[in-house]
Amino acid sequence: MKLSEIGERKIVESLLKRFSIPFDDCAFIEINEHYLVLTTDMVYEKTHFPENSKPYDMGWYSVAVNLSDIASKGAEPVAMLVSFAMPRKMDKRFFDEIIDGMEDCINNYGGKIIGGDTKEGDKILISIAAIGKVRKEEAMFRRGAKIGDSVYITGKIGKGLFIFSNEKNKILHVKPRIKEGRILAKSKKVSCCMDISDGLASSLHQLMKINNVGFEIYEKNLPVADIAKKINNGIKKAIYTGGDYELLFTIPDKYGKILERKIDIKKIGKVIEEKGAYLISKGKRREIKNIGYEHFK
Repeated sequence: MKLSEIGERKIVESLLKRFSIPFDDCAFIEINEHYLVLTTDMVYEKTHFPENSKPYDMGWYSVAVNLSDIASKGAEPVAMLVSFAMPRKMDKRFFDEIIDGMEDCINNYGGKIIGGDTKEGDKILISIAAIGKVRKEEAMFRRGAKIGDSVYITGKIGKGLFIFSNEKNKILHVKPRIKEGRILAKSKKVSCCMDISDGLASSLHQLMKINNVGFEIYEKNLPVADIAKKINNGIKKAIYTGGDYELLFTIPDKYGKILERKIDIKKIGKVIEEKGAYLISKGKRREIKNIGYEHFK
């Protein structure tokens, strides 16, 4: 059987089961009153960077996607290990601009590069292991959603649709929600949280499975990027398209309303007992299918 017949999600599920790994955005190591929060993300020229991407944007993106995972746990960035595979004919200036993008993202959101590795490769590959820190009582996990909680999201969805426009490079302009994640964590009221790199639909199904609950999402409440408004069926496509790197979380309604005054978040639905993810649109209820970006497919 080929990997294309299995898909990324089932491959990940088998590895989590084999090594008894909790299904979350990051791993957690207890250090006194804190957790060290660890994650790793690999970006590859052929699958992650639109044609003619600027090297600065590549560097920024490679750091930002890792910091997005750190943000989803409410942690502060601490450090990163950065590994490269690069063609031997790459111009030194091109490489320097990749590093510039990395450095600027770190300067904006935190952390520092403390080491890594370099290798020769046919295509650009950047692999980063990021480390964060959060107090144990503030840490946010994927598990914990409760029936009756409100469902919230930061920012807007549908930014991944830039891939279908003349502004493809905008999908690399990820803004990791470190500030928002810290405010959510400090509230100590968030019941579960994850980042939505693979799309809202896929993320809802992941939370549904791990929490044994369901979700009702209100279409009229969905904050969609301007690009989604310019495309036919833009809202539907925004739900199923990856690349947003926003935070999806659940919280008791009264506390969500308090946090609305502090950060850019939007209530988009509620946690329900019935298993499934459903979109409420113009009085009708229809299923949100488990579709999103998946490698090997």
